[in-house]
Amino acid sequence: MTLSDLRGSVRVTVRLHRHVLWAALAVLLLVALALPTGRWYVQSLADDLAATGCEVERTVPGCGIQVRGFLSRSLYFQKVFHFVALAVTALPLLLAAFVAGPLVGRELESGTYRLQWSQSVSPARWLAARLAVPVAAVLLLLPAFVVLAAWIRRGTLDTWYPVHWYVFPFYAAIGPVSVAYALLGIAVGALAGLAVGRTVPAIAAAMAVVGTVGVALTLLRPRLWPAVDVPDRGGNTWDFSGPVDRIGIRHHPESHFWPLQLVESAILLTLAAAAIVTAFALLRRRPH
Repeated sequence: MTLSDLRGSVRVTVRLHRHVLWAALAVLLLVALALPTGRWYVQSLADDLAATGCEVERTVPGCGIQVRGFLSRSLYFQKVFHFVALAVTALPLLLAAFVAGPLVGRELESGTYRLQWSQSVSPARWLAARLAVPVAAVLLLLPAFVVLAAWIRRGTLDTWYPVHWYVFPFYAAIGPVSVAYALLGIAVGALAGLAVGRTVPAIAAAMAVVGTVGVALTLLRPRLWPAVDVPDRGGNTWDFSGPVDRIGIRHHPESHFWPLQLVESAILLTLAAAAIVTAFALLRRRPH
């Protein structure tokens, strides 16, 4: 399998699914424009409120309407950011469904893969081309979006509705775990499509596996890095003490953000690599 051959197969895959790819790119660009605009809007509201002489801390007579308007619009932006982060959290499920169904499962179910394999396209090149398209899209676009989301999140810390780094779903949208989850979705989707060989069951299986991994790691996340037991309750500290804890206030300070993100990302990438290796192993066993 040469690089030029792979490029040809990738071009075919892009042409087949160009409408989905263009729609995804349009949504991403829209969100990328909306978030900075929303942050600028909230800052302008704060400046306008300050210009009136009104303060949220001390609402004097005549300032009630201005203060309520400022707080309600600031809260609205936080809700928009929440839905965007929720969409990023759901992205691995969508990628798993797309790869398991339209990219792999549908071709195996309809038998069209035999035509391509009979035209000097090897099974390995066929699968590699289908994986290269979503992987390239994720690696090219998602890191930039994560940096943007992290910048937006930092800007909320000085507002009345701050977004803390450990809160769901923002945690999965402002760090490398978002990229790792997306790659896991692609890998599991490929494995499910090859193992099941039917579109709808493959989609269901892939989404179930990715969802289960996500829930399990979310529950295990506080234990992925040693917590701090010093009784320090900071405003940006992840306190997860429970009734079973007897050694103090267990929490993760903000300095634990990167260790937690990197450990979780390593687990996800390991699972993704295992899924890809298994998928290619299944492909070699499949009758041509």
